[in-house]
Amino acid sequence: MGAASMIKRALLGHPVATAEEMQERLPKKFALPVFASDAISSTAYATEEILLALVLAGAAAAAFSIYIAIAVVVLLVFVALSYQQTVHAYPNGGGSYVVSRENLGLLPGAAAAGSLMVDYVMTVAVSVASGAAAILAAFPSLAGDTAAHPDRNRILICIGLIILVTLANLRGVRESGRFFALPTFAFILLCGGLVLVGLVRWIAGDLEAHPAATGGATLQGMALLWIVLRAFSGGCSAMTGTEAISNAVPAFKPPESKNASITLGIMAAVLGFLLLGVTALGQVLHVTPQEENTVLGQIGHAVYGGGFFYYALQISTMAILVLAANTSFTGFPRLASVLARDGLMPRQFMNRGDKLVFSNGIIGLMVAAIAILVIFRAKTHSLIPLYAVGVFSSFTLSQSGMVVRWFRLRTPGWRRRAVMNGVGALLTGVVTAVVLVTKFTHGAYIVLIAVVVLIGAFYTVRRHYQRVARYLEPQNEDQLERLGQLAVSRLRTTVVLFVSQVNELTARSLALGRGLSPDDFHATTIASDPERVKALQRTWAEMEIDVPLLVVDSPYREFTRPAVEYVRSLRPGPKHTVTVIIPEFVVEHWWENFLHNQNALRLKAALLGVPWVVVVSIPFHIGVQTESQDE
Repeated sequence: MGAASMIKRALLGHPVATAEEMQERLPKKFALPVFASDAISSTAYATEEILLALVLAGAAAAAFSIYIAIAVVVLLVFVALSYQQTVHAYPNGGGSYVVSRENLGLLPGAAAAGSLMVDYVMTVAVSVASGAAAILAAFPSLAGDTAAHPDRNRILICIGLIILVTLANLRGVRESGRFFALPTFAFILLCGGLVLVGLVRWIAGDLEAHPAATGGATLQGMALLWIVLRAFSGGCSAMTGTEAISNAVPAFKPPESKNASITLGIMAAVLGFLLLGVTALGQVLHVTPQEENTVLGQIGHAVYGGGFFYYALQISTMAILVLAANTSFTGFPRLASVLARDGLMPRQFMNRGDKLVFSNGIIGLMVAAIAILVIFRAKTHSLIPLYAVGVFSSFTLSQSGMVVRWFRLRTPGWRRRAVMNGVGALLTGVVTAVVLVTKFTHGAYIVLIAVVVLIGAFYTVRRHYQRVARYLEPQNEDQLERLGQLAVSRLRTTVVLFVSQVNELTARSLALGRGLSPDDFHATTIASDPERVKALQRTWAEMEIDVPLLVVDSPYREFTRPAVEYVRSLRPGPKHTVTVIIPEFVVEHWWENFLHNQNALRLKAALLGVPWVVVVSIPFHIGVQTESQDE
């Protein structure tokens, strides 16, 4: 085993056989942290986003925060119920793309897929940036930034965390579920305890509130409505990740749909309780957003004090925010694989790695998220405006597709289900419009551009595969008959052997060329060094080789361009195949490749662009050939 393989095994573990796939499926206790950590973790920043918008309307507007949280929870209930319908209707995975494409058409499906892919990337960026903010709030000494390199440590911490989550996911779904379970349940217990203890202390009059903020602009009328809508769109960031379970139904243990539906219900209940509780505490404590501390951190310090439970809450918050990215690392690769299956993305995204995960999708998501974090300097408030636009548009398309499905199939109970999905589509459609309008100038337009670009990319890839299929796959009986005739015919064949010197490799290549029984056999050398060519011609004549040696002049001492031009001059075509034999030797150690000019490699790459040319490599393994000659 080579060094690279040993490192890979150390990082990712031993490979998993395809027959063991059922053992990799998740029970509910592990599925919750894997697929619901994104939604549950939004408790750490959803209330803060609400307050950040309301603070613009003056101190009195903070009272709206609890009503906005209630509106978000009501929306969450409808979306969760709607997606439970999707889970049962699509037991093989009913992501927004699948539902939209099947019921609404290719363009809505591509729009849903593009929106989800953008949201998955933003989920990783926002989650990791929020996690870094939580830990830096508890341990500000880790910031260590300088005027010359602001946010450097924050960005480096985020990149390191993304790499860790990537490695965890490359190890397999089951292992990542076990790895993420403890931090997720720890956050639920500590944040849930924060809500219960805080409310009990408030009722008992034992909770000291911050002084109520005063002053500032007091807005009314349309201005106040605009601010409230912005606050609502910020709070809707708590909804991201709710579709992840419906995307990954096949990852659950049997019965898949039932287990996925139960997990979805648990997730919605936990998220609703935590969001309402944290927002209520923020209101009674008169908490306002601060640059140096998060809203949840301020509430935790007020309720738990500065002791063990406060630091445990901060650490668990950081952990679940980072691990919330795992929702994207499970959803993005699966979506990419489905798109690749339908010919909308490169086929490489269909491939599963050693651990039965879609490794290419995982790595692609890692690269995209790191790029976003670096561009936006890992600032949560800069990333949030780009967040939630994609997911709500995919919500709307998915639920609209389900309505169409119920009207088409008319299965028992279809009217009730259509109403449920219809209400979900209406509500999420309104939210999409609100989020888009209120966040447009703050960065939502970037998401729109990205989605349009992705849709264009999907169609470009699809056209390419369709074009390739027309050439490679018989479309009718006439084409099959033509292929049959071609298969039994004999085409004119010209063999070209490029020679640089006479040795055993040259002799074997000549023997192979004769074995191909060509109509024409050309031995050719490129005259980049006149003295070497003269020596080669003398040796060729002395050996009385029956194949004439043709010299192609190269006045500028090139090799590849004259060789390709010579091959083109032979006029290869549909009825005339030119087979180019390229002798090349293979060294014993990888580093020895740098000691040679690699002309053979460059020539092979160049000839790939010449139609009707076949390239045959004759490898000569230095160590193996030497040993065989010694024997």
